[in-house]
Amino acid sequence: MTKSLNTMLLLLSLFIFGLGVFPGFGLCSFLLFALMLIGCYCKFADVFLLGLMCGLVLFLSKVETLGGLLFPPLPLAISLAAGVAAGKSLIFTKGAFDWIKAGVWDRRQAAIVCGIAALSAISLVCWYEIVHPDVSDLAKLMPHAGVAVLIGVGCLFSIFNAACEEFFWRGAVFAALERALLPGAAVIAIQAASFGLAHLHGFPRGASGIALATIYGCLLGLVRKNARGLLAPVVAHVFADLTIYSIMGCIVFSK
Repeated sequence: MTKSLNTMLLLLSLFIFGLGVFPGFGLCSFLLFALMLIGCYCKFADVFLLGLMCGLVLFLSKVETLGGLLFPPLPLAISLAAGVAAGKSLIFTKGAFDWIKAGVWDRRQAAIVCGIAALSAISLVCWYEIVHPDVSDLAKLMPHAGVAVLIGVGCLFSIFNAACEEFFWRGAVFAALERALLPGAAVIAIQAASFGLAHLHGFPRGASGIALATIYGCLLGLVRKNARGLLAPVVAHVFADLTIYSIMGCIVFSK
């Protein structure tokens, strides 16, 4: 009964987190904080930590007064830092972040990462050329500077954003679902769906963007499971973010 309740609350947390990306669901962050308290009371470490981290991501993403400071990866970074701090300090959350490890990196993993990097780059360019999305809100975040500065910022942003997203979805969310003893296919599908929904207003965006990001999340989930760590999915994700940044850079320079 306890395991079933833990799993149900865990899935409810991810469901509410998914709803929170849509307009009109502004209270989702507070519902997640309520689940955090329930998780604390019941000593469900993953429910507590996901409630905390998911709630913080939604709350910080909607704080308009900090909009100029909280560029996309920062809510994730802050929520992860809060989760790690809580996980290391509370007795019932000990070991909750044991998934923070590089995992296997060999020739096979390098080849898989190269293949996914090429596939993601082609898919993103094709998506942009076919859909022609309005990404003017993202273009405003691009630094209007020389090529050297733009390249440097792009590399730093891609590494930081990829690490934050992978630590969140292929790290915290993936590990929590695994500890709930869900089947491997369900773990990969659920974390990928959550990742896809989070791209409603990102790049790629809209319904087609959610579908594309969900498929990509499945691929990265398989890489994470196979590599038993986060290095391989982070490296693959960096190349996808570099592609996105390059597309946005071309948009800025074309104006």
